[in-house]
Amino acid sequence: MALEDTAIEDNPLTSLQSVLLTTGPLVFFWSTLRGYVARKGALGFARPFTQLNNQLYALFSLALGYFILNDVFHFQEEIAGLRLKTSDLAYIYHLSKFYEYIDIFNLLAAGTEIGPHMAFHHITMPFLTYFRVLNASDWQLFAFLNCLHHFLMYSYFAGVASLRPILPLTGWLQLGAGIALDVYYCATKGRDAPESTNRAISVMLMTRYAMLFYEELKGSSAKKAEMAKQKIEDKKQ
Repeated sequence: MALEDTAIEDNPLTSLQSVLLTTGPLVFFWSTLRGYVARKGALGFARPFTQLNNQLYALFSLALGYFILNDVFHFQEEIAGLRLKTSDLAYIYHLSKFYEYIDIFNLLAAGTEIGPHMAFHHITMPFLTYFRVLNASDWQLFAFLNCLHHFLMYSYFAGVASLRPILPLTGWLQLGAGIALDVYYCATKGRDAPESTNRAISVMLMTRYAMLFYEELKGSSAKKAEMAKQKIEDKKQ
């Protein structure tokens, strides 16, 4: 599905220029809020608001994932009275990546530092969806797996602690499937194929996500090992 073949080409945030222009305000408010919290301390409403957002976004991710899956397999003609076209779902999924900017503001407001993985991911995801969803075909697999991962991840953040062990698996699954699909396209269609540039950009971005995800998991494991070691030493004393 190319953007010019759909009815959404005139919608907000569907041009590369408009996507690029959102990064300026994001970085400005990011740095401003970070500086304010550093001086004044965390905002009192941040944690309960973040908790509410986690609950709502988990449900949204589940619903959007089902709509995307239904768009491929056609389980139902209508869902809750809604009949969304493929282009509508692509646009909604694209817009959701701008909404996810709120994660950064929520964490900053609560006094939490933003890591490299989250920073790069949230800044660049709208570019990924611009190139790979709005202006390419066969986007549903990665989008569905991403929605599934987000449903589980935000549910975990909302308090379902039992989901933690599965998050690395679903994280790798979405990245692996997305990269494999685009590498296969480029390898079989060649560099002159109409989507080759967009697919190559997608591979580069998702590969970088994978690298940062690995570093994040490695750092988390090292921190857990250090905490376990410290507990053992404390018991000996």
